[in-house]
Amino acid sequence: MTDQVLLPDGTGFYLAGGELTVADEAGQTIAGSQPVDFSVTAGLVGSADPDVTLADWSTAQTDDLGGVRSEDGLTVLTLRTQPLMLNSLPSSVRVRLRTPARPQGTEGAWQLVLHFRNHAGSSLTWHASLPTEAFGAGWLAPLADLLSIDGTGGAVDPASAPPQCPEDGPGSETAAPSRRGDAGSASDGHVAGRPAATGTSTSPAATVVHHSVDEYYELLVDGHQAGLLIYHVIGSNLSITHTVIEPTYRGRGLSWVLIGHALDDIRTKFATVSNYCAVVRRFGEKNPEYHDLLSLPRPT
Repeated sequence: MTDQVLLPDGTGFYLAGGELTVADEAGQTIAGSQPVDFSVTAGLVGSADPDVTLADWSTAQTDDLGGVRSEDGLTVLTLRTQPLMLNSLPSSVRVRLRTPARPQGTEGAWQLVLHFRNHAGSSLTWHASLPTEAFGAGWLAPLADLLSIDGTGGAVDPASAPPQCPEDGPGSETAAPSRRGDAGSASDGHVAGRPAATGTSTSPAATVVHHSVDEYYELLVDGHQAGLLIYHVIGSNLSITHTVIEPTYRGRGLSWVLIGHALDDIRTKFATVSNYCAVVRRFGEKNPEYHDLLSLPRPT
């Protein structure tokens, strides 16, 4: 992989830090100086290379011990993180925590937070309560489903997070996605195509804005940030990697509004499109007019 994908290059969201918070009896694992080895790993989109480490913490590394602090009765471990681009990561990451014996009281006691930033000052937070799978072979954790947009909502629990879009298609959408031919020109910070909805007494006004410098499309509902479609460009190819809908806006079909407008705009600008996002794949399956744009087989 090139540095354009691995390291912050002035575009997109990159991993800027993280913490592992330990509560209740699980804190004794750290306080008792038991060996702990924690890691978050993932492959890279479009690469056959072995997994890379996003974040880690280990008692075997003496310099890590300085990153342990007490906060409101909790033990907080400051993770070592790599400045990897969010748009270079697949739809899931593997979270693994190893100790000599599985810690007692693990249910809800280990909380993982990862912070993503971009150079424009926007930020996303990935927040997960580690399930029991993380203490064995490793937990394959969803990425976009657990992201929240900072300043617009709270953290997402993996057990209660609703799907990013309805499985039964666009029938429950608050606004229909745009169709081919509707997209106008879009540049950084400008509307992509026509507004997603004009708004009525029962449906909010939705607008999709393209931020080309930071490589994402932004969904605004009544002026509030409700979602992002994140992509990465190399040459003439655009790769769609994640669709993020803020938890408070989920279950209303808004991901399809965002995707429809983004694809209309993308069609006018790029020769080839690669899709690595399951939500976009489902959208394409339900909307045959986009089959030509998303026709090549992609990883699931």
